Amino acid sequence: MRVPDTTWALRPIEPDALETDIPDLARTLGVPPLVARLLWLRDIRSEPRARRFLSPRLADLSPPEGLPDLDKATERLARALQAGERIAICGDYDVDGMTGTALLVRFFQMAGADVTWSIPDRMKDGYGLSVRAIERLAESGVTVAVTVDNGSTALEPIQRAVELGMDVIVTDHHLPGGELPPAYAMVNPQMPGGSADARNLCGCGLGFKLAWAVADRVRGRVDPGKLKAFLRDAMGLVALATVCDVVPLVGENRVLVATGLAALRRSPHPGIQALLEACQLGALPLTTEDVGFKIGPRLNAAGRLCRPELVIDLLTLEDPVRCKDIARQLDEANKERQMVEKGVLAEADEQADALLREHDRSALVLWGEGWHVGVVGIVAARMVDKYQRPAAVIGFTDGRGRGSCRTPAAVNVHMALGEASDHLESYGGHAMAAGMDIKIEKAPAFRSAFEDAVTRQREGAAPTRMLEIDADSLVDEWDLDTIYAVRRMAPFGKDNPEPLFVVRGAKVAGKPRLMGATSAHLSFALKQEQGAIRVVGFRQASMFDMASAGEPLDLAVTPVINEWRGTRTAEFRLVDMRPSSAAPSP
Repeated sequence: MRVPDTTWALRPIEPDALETDIPDLARTLGVPPLVARLLWLRDIRSEPRARRFLSPRLADLSPPEGLPDLDKATERLARALQAGERIAICGDYDVDGMTGTALLVRFFQMAGADVTWSIPDRMKDGYGLSVRAIERLAESGVTVAVTVDNGSTALEPIQRAVELGMDVIVTDHHLPGGELPPAYAMVNPQMPGGSADARNLCGCGLGFKLAWAVADRVRGRVDPGKLKAFLRDAMGLVALATVCDVVPLVGENRVLVATGLAALRRSPHPGIQALLEACQLGALPLTTEDVGFKIGPRLNAAGRLCRPELVIDLLTLEDPVRCKDIARQLDEANKERQMVEKGVLAEADEQADALLREHDRSALVLWGEGWHVGVVGIVAARMVDKYQRPAAVIGFTDGRGRGSCRTPAAVNVHMALGEASDHLESYGGHAMAAGMDIKIEKAPAFRSAFEDAVTRQREGAAPTRMLEIDADSLVDEWDLDTIYAVRRMAPFGKDNPEPLFVVRGAKVAGKPRLMGATSAHLSFALKQEQGAIRVVGFRQASMFDMASAGEPLDLAVTPVINEWRGTRTAEFRLVDMRPSSAAPSP
């Protein structure tokens, strides 16, 4: 089996920038030279832009007017509110769709609307809007439906809505297909006329903009003080969705996440309070890591195991006792999801190993009977992390399969699925993540066509993992003050990755140890001639032998602050490690 090599590449900086420009930027901003270097490497080189980046403000948010069809959407919803029509919010079963649904349900409740909601059953309905859901909503008296995070390719369901006299307003950030559905309005920034910054918004972010725009149109219907408090609190939901949907954390998304994480921490909503308590988060400000690894998985577990109503109830109900009970159920659902995922992951990894032993492949297409469709996306992401190839993971039941694709940044997986679509029942998504439906007899042909499509995109290049290093560093350079200064670059995520440093020629002090219920994590003390620091490598147990060998090591790390029982210490998160090969750079 060939696991791709990892290449470490130090980001280049011109000598003039090192000698003059970066020190000047540091003095102007009043930040350490290291922070100025990080800004420079991210092409943030002017004082005004750097100040906006380091101190995101609500005033930097763009008003919603630039979204396609927004006027039509708000006009129709204003009429529905005035006439007392029944409105349905139709979301998806991931964090983005569920938080966006909850946000709009809460908004229309505050506006006095007769509002209901619908989220598909992952097993029975699959992704997005369905004819069955439309017919059920029409029977309940719904005349206006608003989609969240779906709808751009829902031709048949929206046609059925038209036949039943229902107006559908699509809010979605996914790529439309060649034929547009007959929606009343298509609020999709990927459509012509959408601004460049808006194209990065997630579904919940679009829902936030829609609520803002409707509130502006129906001024006087909602108490201004309540509206302001709602919008500030709602940004916490937007932050959750933006991080979990892995959209770029630059521009307006950076403002929404930075302010949203703070709003989440101080939210008075009993559902949010119960969720944070269930995640056992300390007193430190919330980070994107908290969202991605603690909060998000608990919300996603409900959708993956076909219980999205738990999330909607948690985020819309006002009963603290009920919310605490739901948070407990989400915690249990996440544990169940972890067990299901573990079994599918083991089978998928064994299958991937066999395929790669057979011959090197540009992509991995893996499938199994009974693989839970709620975890195939997570397993696909794990395959990408390990093998640095696009991965399609499919769960089959009685000959019909539903799968998810994930990919490294170098490949557009939506495009690859399009080239292999002759073998699919349906597909959809975007460049980095997509899903499809397929019959089992088509799986071998799809595997071949998908691999060929990826090969054409990569032009024969071997899969490789690239780590872009911001700077060489020494252990004794990292104290709490320095790390706090670097963490001003947060929130971190897509297009604003956590800063990465290389420490060269260091040694492990004492004995490394494995941590976690399954001993999947690695921990050890690292020392150089001056200074020592703790290192933690999540899912890095495979490096235990290297850490135990007693030889000098080079490590790619991210500095973080660890809090334990009220004490905060400097710490490294291990990203990669290898036997030492060079002295520190000048």
